[in-house]
Amino acid sequence: MLKLGKQKEKEFASFFNNVVFPTVEQDMKEHWDLNVKYDVKMLRRKKRHEEYDENIHWVELMNVRGDTGWLYGQADYFSFEITDYWIVVAKDDLQEFIKNTVVKEQVYTPTLYKMYRRRDRKDIITLVKTIDLMYISSSVIKKHTQP
Repeated sequence: MLKLGKQKEKEFASFFNNVVFPTVEQDMKEHWDLNVKYDVKMLRRKKRHEEYDENIHWVELMNVRGDTGWLYGQADYFSFEITDYWIVVAKDDLQEFIKNTVVKEQVYTPTLYKMYRRRDRKDIITLVKTIDLMYISSSVIKKHTQP
């Protein structure tokens, strides 16, 4: 997954000139992927062995080490991948949306808009609908077409 994630970061970076990528430490601790302070989120699955699902995305409130999740990192924007587009959401807008939408109930089964914690892990993540990200997005960028 890490290698594929890095490929997606480079794919998104192709929209910009003079992109600088973070060091491994900056990526892990500051939670940004490009010097334009985007944190790129690739297509994900609801559960490990399911197909990729462009209708949902995960948002990390606390990471597996129990530290602040990427939602509260130093990126200014998040870019969420769907099949043909990137949905760009400002960090402040996503934080506000999560604050107003996520139920402060901890669950151990992936559930939309609830605080999901994996057993024996310190992370807290939540599932959101992609359509909701579209509503709060600052832009939607069409992916480059392949020849």
